Amino acid sequence: MPLSQPLVDLALSLPGLEGAAGALAGCFDAALGALGPAKQPVKDVLNGTWLGHPAHPPITDVPVGAWTAALVLDLLGERRAAKVAVGVGLLGAVGAASTGLADWRDVANERPKKLGVVHAALNVTATGFYAASFALRGRGEREERRAVALAATGYAIAFLSALYGGELAFDLHVGPNFAHNASPPGEESDAGPLDDVPDGGMKRVEVNGYPVLLTRRGERVSAIAAICAHQGGPLEEGTLEGEVVQCPWHGSRFCVTDGALINGPSAYPQPAFGVRVVDGRIRVAALEPL
Repeated sequence: MPLSQPLVDLALSLPGLEGAAGALAGCFDAALGALGPAKQPVKDVLNGTWLGHPAHPPITDVPVGAWTAALVLDLLGERRAAKVAVGVGLLGAVGAASTGLADWRDVANERPKKLGVVHAALNVTATGFYAASFALRGRGEREERRAVALAATGYAIAFLSALYGGELAFDLHVGPNFAHNASPPGEESDAGPLDDVPDGGMKRVEVNGYPVLLTRRGERVSAIAAICAHQGGPLEEGTLEGEVVQCPWHGSRFCVTDGALINGPSAYPQPAFGVRVVDGRIRVAALEPL
């Protein structure tokens, strides 16, 4: 059995995780709701829509890197520099927490939802140890020793939390691009009769085993991946307004002509395909290697 599995099982067995998840989601929703019209732009920033990649992973490098530097500096006796590194890590922890919470909020499955609560609780605990360490530094040798011990404890807790973060990302698939779960058609392939796609509407088809969303306006047909890149939602069950389709699960919106991301929570555009209509049949091909 992998070393991490017992730790994951232990975390998921903790009581009260469902209630804590509900309370945390409610607090996050209330905070966003208080922003009024700025709610969606702020959520897009936190989700990494502007980056084309979830914002949480790169931002976590700030506290992890800073606190690793602080650990080394403490070992070398460079107390002043270590305090600066601890402070940088605390600032980075705010960004890491807010972006991680935004990603976690859109998760529906119970297992990652519950493990995310444990991950967050450990991060908050580690941050608390580092905050106490920062406050004690520069107050004399005795307090410095306590500060170093607190920082080392915080680092150990953050390390455990990072293990759970890896479980969420790599095993439970929080954050990857779901539109690339299968290989899209590269060479031009048949996607069915034009008449099967309602004029002004959309239809999901399978092209060489890959789900494609076809939309039609008269003789003009567009094609993008039918699986939402964010969490795998079925775009054909969403709403189509003009040239924009909205995912029914979390509200990500994409342009159906080129797959461009209009707004999140997705951080990824949809794969788009070139389309030709030949003898009343639709043929699609990838616009570029995906």
